[in-house]
Amino acid sequence: LDRVRDARSRPASMVKTYVQTVCLREGTEDEYRAYHADCWPAVVKSLAEVGIRELDIYLTPGAGDALSRLVMVMKTTDAFDPAVDFPRHASSSPVVAEWEARMKAFQTPAPEAKQDAWWSPMEQVFDLSAQLASAGARAGYKVPEG
Repeated sequence: LDRVRDARSRPASMVKTYVQTVCLREGTEDEYRAYHADCWPAVVKSLAEVGIRELDIYLTPGAGDALSRLVMVMKTTDAFDPAVDFPRHASSSPVVAEWEARMKAFQTPAPEAKQDAWWSPMEQVFDLSAQLASAGARAGYKVPEG
C-alpha cells in the first residue's frame, strides 16, 4: 500500500491506483472463484462506500511448489486511505466481517510480503501514457544503434 502514484502529478479527476498481491492456499481456487463470481451485495456496497471505485482481482494458478497468486488492482478516490478505509470496510457490518474472514482463510501472504502484512504492494515499473508523452525527448534505455 506504500506505492501509490503521486496525486499531485495527476489531474484532479484521476484517482489513486493500488496494485497488491497475495497467494491462495492450495486447493482453494475453485471456491475462491465461486465466491467472487457472485460476491455478496453488502461487500460490494461497502467497498464503494469507503472510496473504492474499481477493483479487479486476477488469478494465476500455481505450478509445482508455487502457490496460486492473486493480483488486485484498485482505483480509489484521492481521499482513500488504506490504513483507515480497509478497517472501516471490514467492520461496516457483520456480513462484511464474515466475508473478510472467509476470504482471509483462502489466502496466505506472498513470500515477499513484509512482516505483519497480508496483501503485498506491487511497484509500478511501466506507464505507457508517461512513456508516450516523453518519447520524443529521450533515446530509450540501451537502444541498439542503427
